[in-house]
Amino acid sequence: MFVLSTGPLLAGELTDAVLGGGAWLDMRLRMELVDDDTSPENAHANTLRSRAGYSTGAYHGASVLAEFEHIAHLGPGRFNNGNEPASLYPLVTDPDTAELNQASLRYEGPAETVWVLGRQRIVHDNERFIGDAGFRQNMQTFDALSLNSRLLPKTELRYEYIDRANRIFGRESAFGDWEMDGHAISAAWMGWRSGKLTGYGYFFDIDDRPDLSSRTGGMRWDGAPFDMQSWDLSYVIEAALQREHGNRPGEFDAGYFLLQPVLMRGPLSFTAGYEILGGDGSNAFTTPFATLHKFQGFTDVLDMPPPGGVRDLMGDINYQRTDIAPFDVLRIWGGAHDFSSADEGGDYGREIYLAAAVSWRGAYAEIKAASYEADGFAVDTRKFWLTLQRGF
Repeated sequence: MFVLSTGPLLAGELTDAVLGGGAWLDMRLRMELVDDDTSPENAHANTLRSRAGYSTGAYHGASVLAEFEHIAHLGPGRFNNGNEPASLYPLVTDPDTAELNQASLRYEGPAETVWVLGRQRIVHDNERFIGDAGFRQNMQTFDALSLNSRLLPKTELRYEYIDRANRIFGRESAFGDWEMDGHAISAAWMGWRSGKLTGYGYFFDIDDRPDLSSRTGGMRWDGAPFDMQSWDLSYVIEAALQREHGNRPGEFDAGYFLLQPVLMRGPLSFTAGYEILGGDGSNAFTTPFATLHKFQGFTDVLDMPPPGGVRDLMGDINYQRTDIAPFDVLRIWGGAHDFSSADEGGDYGREIYLAAAVSWRGAYAEIKAASYEADGFAVDTRKFWLTLQRGF
C-alpha cells in the first residue's frame, strides 16, 4: 500500500514562514521644551525611544508579530513625566518604560477578511476616536480582537473588541493601562466616485475611568478631490452624538461636528477647519483614545475638553516637495487655532504653530514650535520640539 507523507513538507513550510519574515528597529531621539505660566520651572526633556520587532511570514494565512519598546530620558530629568504630580516642571508625557508594545496573531482568511488577536495598533479614519498617539514616545496600543473585511463589493467592515488600552503614560503609571469592555464598529461605502461614506459606533465601558465611559454614533463623509480653477478641492464633513454608557453615572448627551475643506495645487495646500466638541456645562464630548496631539493644538492644552465643550476654528498652510535633492521629502507647515466654549461660555484662547521636516534615506528630522495664548481658560503655554528618527 502506498502512503503519502506530508509531515516533513509541512514542517518545512512552517520553518520557512517563521524564518522568512521581517525584523525592524526604529530609534527616535527628541528634545522637548515647555514653558507655561503655572510651573515655577521650565521643562527640558531629552528622551530616546527604541522600538524593535519581528513579524513572521504567513503560514496558511497565519502570522505572528512581536514588538518591544524602550523609552529612557537622557541627562537630568527636568520635566514632569506624567507620574509626578508634585513636580516643579511642566508635563512632558514621555516616562521611562520598557514594555511589550505589540504581540499579535494575524490570520488573513478568504474574501479579504483579516483577523488580529492580541496587543495591537488600532487606527480609525483620522484618529479622532481611536489612534496610536504616535507623536508621543510610548505608542498607545490595545489588547483586542479585530476583524476587517472587504467581503462585500466596495465596502469595508471593521469591528474591534477591546479589553485594555495601553496608554502613553506607561504600565507603571496609575493613568497607564485602562481595563475596559469596548466595542468599535464601522462600515465604509466606497462605491461613489464623489467620496467615501463611513458610519461608526464606539461603545466604551471603562473600568478605571467611569466618568469617560460613553457610547458614540456618527457619520463621516470624505469628499474626493475635484478640480476648481486649477486647484483640487476636497473636504470632510462629520457629525456624531455621544451619550452615557456602562458604568458612567447620570445621564448626558453631547454632539460633535467637523467641517474641513482642503485646497491643493502642486506642493501647496490650504486646510481650514471648524470642529465642535459639545458640552452642557457639566459634561463634554470626549475622545480619550484618540491621537490627541493631532487635534485642537499642538500644545495639548485642550486634550481633555472642559465641561462647556470646545469650538475650534483653525487654518493650516502646508508646503511639501519630493524633488529637492538630497531629501526624499521636504515639508514646511504652520497655522493657527481660535478656541472658544461650545456652549457660548466665552473664549478659551488662541494657538499658533510652525514646523519643518525632512526625510532622507530612512532618516527623519523635524523641528516644531507652538504657542498658546490663554483667554479665560488654562495658562499661556509655549512648546518646542526637535526630533531625529531613523529606521533600520
